[in-house]
Amino acid sequence: MPQRRWSLVAVWALCALLLGLRTTQPVRHAFTWDVFGYYLYLPATFIHHDPGLRNPAWLEALVAEHEPSATLYQLVDGPEGGRVIKYSSGMALAYAPFFAIAHALAGPLGFPADGFSAPYRVAVTYGMLLWVMLGIFLFRRLLLNWFDERTTAVLMVLVVLGTNFLHLAALDGTLLTHPLLFTLYAALALATQRWHRHAGLPAAVAVGALAGWITLVRPSEGVCLLIPLLWAEPSGWRAKWRMVADRWPQAVLAVTAFVVMASPQLAYWRQVTGEWLFYSYINPGEGFDFGSPHTWDFLFSFRKGWFVYTPLALVMVAGLGAVRQRARHLFWPLCAYLAVDLYVVSSWTNWWYAGGSFSARSMMPAYALLAVPLGFALTGPGRRTMLAASAVLVVLNLFQTWQWSHGILSKERMTAGYYAAVFCRTAVPAGADALLLVDRPLTEEEALKDESGYHRSLLYRNTFDDRPEGVYALSPADPFTPGPDVPFRRLTGADHAWLRISARLWVTDSTTAPPILVATFHHKGETYKYRAVKWDLGAAAPGEWCTQRFDYITPEVRSAEDNLKVYIWNQAGGTHIVDDLQVELFGPK
Repeated sequence: MPQRRWSLVAVWALCALLLGLRTTQPVRHAFTWDVFGYYLYLPATFIHHDPGLRNPAWLEALVAEHEPSATLYQLVDGPEGGRVIKYSSGMALAYAPFFAIAHALAGPLGFPADGFSAPYRVAVTYGMLLWVMLGIFLFRRLLLNWFDERTTAVLMVLVVLGTNFLHLAALDGTLLTHPLLFTLYAALALATQRWHRHAGLPAAVAVGALAGWITLVRPSEGVCLLIPLLWAEPSGWRAKWRMVADRWPQAVLAVTAFVVMASPQLAYWRQVTGEWLFYSYINPGEGFDFGSPHTWDFLFSFRKGWFVYTPLALVMVAGLGAVRQRARHLFWPLCAYLAVDLYVVSSWTNWWYAGGSFSARSMMPAYALLAVPLGFALTGPGRRTMLAASAVLVVLNLFQTWQWSHGILSKERMTAGYYAAVFCRTAVPAGADALLLVDRPLTEEEALKDESGYHRSLLYRNTFDDRPEGVYALSPADPFTPGPDVPFRRLTGADHAWLRISARLWVTDSTTAPPILVATFHHKGETYKYRAVKWDLGAAAPGEWCTQRFDYITPEVRSAEDNLKVYIWNQAGGTHIVDDLQVELFGPK
């Protein structure tokens, strides 16, 4: 086989593998969880003509039929009464051509043209796989700028089979942002290099438009701007910036292309909220902790650490030393990008980025760039040792991907003890489940069913003996009882605790709705993990006490100083008599 064809054969073989694996996965749940939020722009705009989601009827019917998630966390309330899609619209732009094809075919094929029937799920799923395949072709062209055919072929195989690329692209993440972002990053790096070598208007527009689209997909991926800004050729940065100054109209055009690509989101916010900029991540329980990033956990934690579950990443990062020796002009741009990217993705409160993805999914876009230091590591001194080690890591990655797909590796609850118990095993050993992190409910139906692993204590009790008649009389003028206000650090030193909250209500023949029991956490004064339980009077008759009780598990707190509050709220007004507010604490043994 002529050497010039090695990398092309590898591309087609990898595309065939991804396609084959994708066909083994059902598409019936394609538009669920986060993907539902990415995708909702299209049916809301082009089928229901309601991008502001002001008509609840169609949305409620859709949710009832398709059950996209346990709660509609993908939406937030807008300032003008509508609902706002939490995620930006970059993924909808990638879905759009395949949505249009499905919409044209659904009716003639006998399916509902509702945006969620089988033709839409199939078209969008395999359409996104086409984006991934395009990314592999672009990836090849990028790598051939530094490496020969065989090395390029090896690098593509290592990245696809030796990282979580395979899992995200073909098994459990085809419609997520990260596979598409890999393609866009490969295209951006290629366009950036082309502009530096052959400056021209098409390359300048491509750089700006691609950076704009990446930012439209995930605003935090605005770090991609470091690629064109810091990129340098062997002639150095001074020559680069002289060229930028000499061709400043092209730089202006690139900025314009960036703004144009980002403008759909601005237009959507303006139409739906009346504001050009709208921050949709309003839940205080999540956000960027830039002052205290979770970088160590992000890299080394057994829960979802990048280096733990994608050890080939260690070889990639180590390869930066070879880049410094042999291609110094690339060293600082790659280091700066990687450092800033790691800082941003590890600053997110939910640094493990929930379940549903193997290893650190937020790092998949960076593989388009990190393959370069990997290539230098494999072609320098000790290359045979590095290649052998990489091959072993590929085998480990494939096995752990299989473990993940078969439920042996837990999606969110991994610990070092459990990892050791299942390492290289094809089944979970007896008793190993006890080593996992707590299984947090996905709905508000929370109940501590097994108390054997917990120490039970009384956190708070108020019999209101200091009040007239030894009870608390709630009224419109006094709607809240006192209750505990305790920082998380005082509840437990573990990752969670359970609370059992109860109180008594004196039942009358009043038609006013009874009060509610509230448990909530606060981060810097803002409420999250808010739970309000309505009093269930059941068969209680007027003139009797009725006890209300519920269990509450503490959230993944942003800070150990975040505080718990529990109280009774006279939400509906009227006068109500309550007594014996009690909070029991169950701390892990």
